[in-house]
Amino acid sequence: MNTKACETKHIESGVPLPQRASQVLRPDQQRVLELKDGDSFLLQTIPIAKGECIVPQWQFHSASHIATRLTDWARRRRVRLAYRMVDETTVRIWRLGAL
Repeated sequence: MNTKACETKHIESGVPLPQRASQVLRPDQQRVLELKDGDSFLLQTIPIAKGECIVPQWQFHSASHIATRLTDWARRRRVRLAYRMVDETTVRIWRLGAL
């Protein structure tokens, strides 16, 4: 029976951390990274096909819910956003600057 749980090797200096796996950004996330301070864009939910009928996407995620998640995502990347609802399916998103 082998009782060795782990083995450590000698200490090395100057070894770089491995790169993170490439992350695929959603179109709205990519658009936020392209904005300059004061720029804005419209984000609109659209109906999606599910089975044989058309199901409105806002039934699953409203425009305000998507904008809130996008604002939280941007804050983690030190970008400050603001958003305002235009109508039930459309929201305008502004880049206010860096945090």
